Amino acid sequence: ENLEPLEDLMEMYYKSVGRNSTLIMGLTPDPDGLMPEPDVKRLKEWGDEIRRRFSTPIANTSGSGKNIRLRMPEKQKINHVIIQEEIQSGESVRKYSLEARVGGKWVKLCEGESIGHKRIQYFDDVECSSIRLTIQESIATPQIKNLSVYNVQ
Repeated sequence: ENLEPLEDLMEMYYKSVGRNSTLIMGLTPDPDGLMPEPDVKRLKEWGDEIRRRFSTPIANTSGSGKNIRLRMPEKQKINHVIIQEEIQSGESVRKYSLEARVGGKWVKLCEGESIGHKRIQYFDDVECSSIRLTIQESIATPQIKNLSVYNVQ
């Protein structure tokens, strides 16, 4: 049985779901129409790992417009951000950047071209009390339904 290591599956998740695309697993049932037990076990581990990383954000917010700020209850370490557009309103974001408030000034964490249903951004640990999402280009008023921060270990 040739199972993908959990870390490779997480990488697949980040590069598909985390970039607003579909994840195609390519799993094949056995002749009885059942998934092989080792695959089922690995998929459960994978689902558990996704939940472990992302089910409890440190803080989250939503909003519309080109600038959305998220203040955390206190200064803490983060290394992942999930951004989601209100997809019923369409995908309007074409370019954005994320910054963290560190030592009294804004420091760029990352930037991207699109958000859509879900965008997962990860970066080196940064200790901050606030982040801001700046939409530099969009085709309509951006509707952000979720901006969440995490510290994934």
